[in-house]
Amino acid sequence: MESLLKKAASCAVAAAALSASVAAHADLVTNGGFETGDFTGWTLSGDTSFTGVDTFAPHDGAYAAFSGSLGGVTISQTLATQAGMHYVLQFWLQIEADPNGNSIPNFFSASWGGTPVAPAIVDSPAFGYTEFQYVLDASSASTDLAFSFSNTPAFTDFDSVSVNVPEPTSLALALGALGILAVVKRRPSKKPETVRLAS
Repeated sequence: MESLLKKAASCAVAAAALSASVAAHADLVTNGGFETGDFTGWTLSGDTSFTGVDTFAPHDGAYAAFSGSLGGVTISQTLATQAGMHYVLQFWLQIEADPNGNSIPNFFSASWGGTPVAPAIVDSPAFGYTEFQYVLDASSASTDLAFSFSNTPAFTDFDSVSVNVPEPTSLALALGALGILAVVKRRPSKKPETVRLAS
């Protein structure tokens, strides 16, 4: 019984590790955390003034992108995708205010294959880092991912961008292994109980 529990526990750990490993290698975005300290992997267009990567306000890691572009700047990259596949886009966004509390006018939008993934954020009050997540479909072997920013009085901070293929099979494998462990734990011993009588 104990060896069965150990085997089931080992299966659960292996399945969880497999799930984490597959998910970790599924990210399609180059330098999504800007941890190179610059825009390596990204193409910039538009008004790139007051736009860069620094250590002032990262969401995660040491670096984040920022923009206080007056005319609007776009950062983009082309991802290798597969037509008909689902992808999960995630990123963290923060809109700052100036010392007087002004954050307007500002603008932010995200697009996938040239199509907006959601309505643009326009003239928003300042807010702290917030996660945005979208499930998107690819229609070709490559998909352009683009983000556009402008913030006249202050800065917009941007970090932790990722595009992953959902991994339901890995998750199911891990849950299945844990289910086996639960069943093994509840299984009664087949050995009959021995009753000893006091002499």
